[in-house]
Amino acid sequence: MLEVVNLRWMHEAHVESAHPVYLLADDDDVIATYEPGGTEAMHSTRSKGGPRGRNLLPGTPHTGFAPGIWTGPGVVRLHRPGQEWSTWRWLDSRGEWSGTWYVNLEEHWLRTTSGFDTEDWILDVLVDDDLSWRYKDEDELAWAEAAGRFDGGQIERIWAASRAAIGALEARAWPFDADWSRWLPPVGLPVPHLQPGWDAPR
Repeated sequence: MLEVVNLRWMHEAHVESAHPVYLLADDDDVIATYEPGGTEAMHSTRSKGGPRGRNLLPGTPHTGFAPGIWTGPGVVRLHRPGQEWSTWRWLDSRGEWSGTWYVNLEEHWLRTTSGFDTEDWILDVLVDDDLSWRYKDEDELAWAEAAGRFDGGQIERIWAASRAAIGALEARAWPFDADWSRWLPPVGLPVPHLQPGWDAPR
């Protein structure tokens, strides 16, 4: 049976969201996880703002958590240790891969006793099957800078990470050159559940 670990997005040392995921690989080259559709995650109830009202307001108190169901297709997330992004691709109930990819810009993953921690950097890169790409949520990143979530140095770090990820994409480097059809989840794989320690502060 595949191991279940907690994948957590942090903000100001508190949990922003915690997802139970299956650990597919964990070595010096790649950490790979799978979150099936229907998985229940926990999300911070701290105040939110921004253009679509979904980003945590800096400096607001930790207030607790509320559950949320991952309603979309299953998602595989790949992270190469030390890189400042992860690459996501979706797998539907028929076992067919989506025609799009998602590059999530974020802090490199930190190992914990129950899984991995990262911090979402808001800006993302959407990639089509022909490897054409476009940015997503530039307006939310600008709002986060104005609100004081990120300073100028952090903003430059985020854009630098985006350029590095796009460079890998345009070079057709891993994982954009991988044979994704080599892996499908085992038949009957149950929905995972959060492991103890998911709500522990960093």
